[in-house]
Amino acid sequence: MKEEHLKLAAANLGEGVTFKGLMSKKAQLKHGYAKEAKDVAGWNYVVKEAASGVCYSYYAAQPPLIGMTRPVVIKCPLGVRAFDSYKIDFKEAINIFHKLDCGDAFTEMTLYYVLYPGVTEPHWYIRSVTGCTVVIGADSGKVMDPIHRD
Repeated sequence: MKEEHLKLAAANLGEGVTFKGLMSKKAQLKHGYAKEAKDVAGWNYVVKEAASGVCYSYYAAQPPLIGMTRPVVIKCPLGVRAFDSYKIDFKEAINIFHKLDCGDAFTEMTLYYVLYPGVTEPHWYIRSVTGCTVVIGADSGKVMDPIHRD
């Protein structure tokens, strides 16, 4: 991975939502579940370098925590497209989640852009402790139907 790409990635790990070549972002929760943004310890990232098409995976702590693992080359995930920005950050997605009748905590939170006809934005996927999967548009903030219950 080129050094400037790593610098760009590191600069965008905090509150920003501009991230060149982001494929996915999955929350690591402090206690196995979360109720608030402060319960997110960090993120597992998959990024794609545009020039080479190579994908990398690494972990980065959510500020104020610090730390980052070394990026490792991985096979690029199928069915997911790279994107460079989104408007709804994870804190806002959590606020939207709490407005729904899906429980007060979640066990998973992932952001990715499905490569499928008609999908026009990346989405946050939040799995609640009640088995509900909430899908929120990461640009529009729109909650997608249906909300799945197990």
